[in-house]
Amino acid sequence: MTICAVCLGFALVRALRRSETRGRSYAALVAGLLALDLIAMLQPSRFLGAVAIGFSVVAVAVPWLLESVARWAFARGRLRMAVGLCGVRAALMPGAGLARQQEILRGLALLETHGVDRALSHFRELAGDAEGGESMVIHEQIVSMLFYGQRWDEGIAHYEARFHPRHAALRPALALGLLRAYGESGRLDTAAGLLRALEEGPVGSDPAAVGFVSQARLTFLAYAGAATTVESALTEPRRRALGLSPASSALLRGIALLRAGQTEAARMQLSRVPELAGAADDRIVEASKSAIARGAQGPIELAPELSRYTELVSSRLEAFLEAAPRLRRVGRAAAAPLLALAILAVELVRNALDRGGVGLLDLGAITAELWHGGSRGRVLAAVFVAGQPLAALLDAYAVWIGGRMIERTVGAGRLLLVAIGGAAAGLVLSLVLPGEDAPLGGASLMAIAVATGGLMLLPRARTPGLSAAARRGLLLPLAITLIVQIGGALIGVFALGVSLPGVWIAALVGVIAVGLLPAVGPIARVAAIAGALALAAVPWGIAATAREDAEAFLVARRSEQRSGELQLRLPSTMVATEPVRDPALPLPIGAGFVDTLAARAGDLVLLQSGAADEQPLPLALDPTLRRELDAVPTEVPPAFARRFGAHGGRVESLRAFHLRRNGVDVALVVERPMPQGRALALLSAPPAALSRAANLYAAVLADATAP
Repeated sequence: MTICAVCLGFALVRALRRSETRGRSYAALVAGLLALDLIAMLQPSRFLGAVAIGFSVVAVAVPWLLESVARWAFARGRLRMAVGLCGVRAALMPGAGLARQQEILRGLALLETHGVDRALSHFRELAGDAEGGESMVIHEQIVSMLFYGQRWDEGIAHYEARFHPRHAALRPALALGLLRAYGESGRLDTAAGLLRALEEGPVGSDPAAVGFVSQARLTFLAYAGAATTVESALTEPRRRALGLSPASSALLRGIALLRAGQTEAARMQLSRVPELAGAADDRIVEASKSAIARGAQGPIELAPELSRYTELVSSRLEAFLEAAPRLRRVGRAAAAPLLALAILAVELVRNALDRGGVGLLDLGAITAELWHGGSRGRVLAAVFVAGQPLAALLDAYAVWIGGRMIERTVGAGRLLLVAIGGAAAGLVLSLVLPGEDAPLGGASLMAIAVATGGLMLLPRARTPGLSAAARRGLLLPLAITLIVQIGGALIGVFALGVSLPGVWIAALVGVIAVGLLPAVGPIARVAAIAGALALAAVPWGIAATAREDAEAFLVARRSEQRSGELQLRLPSTMVATEPVRDPALPLPIGAGFVDTLAARAGDLVLLQSGAADEQPLPLALDPTLRRELDAVPTEVPPAFARRFGAHGGRVESLRAFHLRRNGVDVALVVERPMPQGRALALLSAPPAALSRAANLYAAVLADATAP
């Protein structure tokens, strides 16, 4: 339910940002589901929680999945499938304002099933009662349909009658179609004006659109007859840098050769298009056939000014193609996904081992006691330990979002310095300063450092090429994950907490390493080397942790404690507690010593002493429990019995009971009789919790004495 609430929170923010006035009803639905889920968390019954999760899956998760599959279908030309999926999505999102959008999508399905004329008729009917932004979208679709049917002049006329001449410069896909249309109609001067507007407008200044602008340049050059430049641009691997399919490349080569007057060479290129075409290239095949049918034509003559502009476009395209390999290397992000996957992998291993609180220490979680005992390598192993599924998901998400931005902007070395260095620095500071000796994990500190570093890159001065939309899209998730991480860690929502100084030092590493250090130069290289060294040190930390036995360490470092007339030797993780009655607990806690380490993994292990009785000691100390629990005698778990005997205890003196509620065993009690009519009992809930640290609990029970 907690994971569901987090997902609903993000879905609500997305709905509020993207929906128009008529789509606010869906945002209200998501807000209602979020409220229902939060209320269900406070209820002892699971029914309301199941209802909340079920409705959330249907109204949020399934539509998101359908949207992803529909995008995949659109990209592969499967319009009917995509429209059908979008229809199901619209039905699952009442009040999202998707009904009108669905009508537009239905027009695309009609294009596939009934042809251009039927699709045009559908869109013209929609245009009759449309207004504002919706009318603009519909008329853009009409223009696109006319271009799809190769009715170039008709499409140009409709565009020029409805839109400002530079409108297409804000619509990349429409601009590309319009460039082709102007080229087919012989209006190269108008095509040049559109290309100039595209280069000088917002699309031209967006780094993410640089490949698209280069496609537009290549299209213009093909219709201008610049065959040599087009041929050079479409050689491997330059064609892949432009994002063109083999069929599209052959078509542009053929058009360029045809406009240059090289008819036979053009015919050979155009005839290859059907062989190279893929499933979504049917219109490219039709365009090649139309070009062949037009037959021979002389080389196109360009006016002097247009000829100079063509040379300028050629030089700009060449500059992009020369820089494209370097741009691709900078844009890759491999370290961030690997760091996120490492956090999730450690959490999966923790769940597979199922060793409870001791399992946290086995995987690298660190305490001040371990640190001062010489376990220094744990700091590097602990940076990937989250401690529970929800924390691991949030940590991995923060590292994924913020880490990719850091890596693509200032490199993988800087990201490693922020992630590993920030988490390790926060852990060390938390351990050396006075405070509670609680087990610490560094995954949340890594998430805090990376999210802070990502936020440092959002100011325009740091990333001038980042578009405003991308900037807004990154700000919200980074800010939310940072707030959730800091709040959750400090108030103890997560299994492994962090100290306030640790949080500040991790955030400070993100600020300095990303926000203050230069992106290039000697200092940047030193920072990258430091990040690589931090990564190289992690295997040493993991190996050092693997050689240690955390449970044996706790057994050896026990201290003397008094419980009534009994002398106990307890680990630092077992602390005195008063009676506690909480609906979240599997059963009420009586006075005694509770294992806080086991509690962090969701287990309850309680040590109690008192007068011996026929009933198990927890029921004898709290008779009210007899109304809800049945005591059923059982055998002592074999692993615990062996460990108890190894520590000098008499196994035959032990007795064990299952505490059963409504036919379900909710706890196990192992009781040892003590002198003077006393008894000492270990209660574990669930029953398997006793076996997850059998050596530690057996030593505690066996070493108890009555002075």
